[in-house]
Amino acid sequence: MRSLVAKFTAATTWAFVSGALIAPTAFARISGGEGTYGATNDKVVTNFGFAIILLLPLLLAVLSVLQRRSEDREHEHLEAQSHRADLAEWQGGW
Repeated sequence: MRSLVAKFTAATTWAFVSGALIAPTAFARISGGEGTYGATNDKVVTNFGFAIILLLPLLLAVLSVLQRRSEDREHEHLEAQSHRADLAEWQGGW
């Protein structure tokens, strides 16, 4: 028998996937096939593509720097913890 968490996860996943598959057609029918931006032409689509090309590497660089800083802090914390464990005042009990 599956656990309650597994059932909840399966039901939630099914709901999100089915909603994601149905939503685009619903929005297209309401607005006559026009997106939320409005009528588009080749220039709009090209500029959007250029924006993705420029912003995606920038986002990846920023996230990589943040991850690196987080890992550096983690290593500093672990080194400090190991140095504290070596000190005599931290060994033993009361």
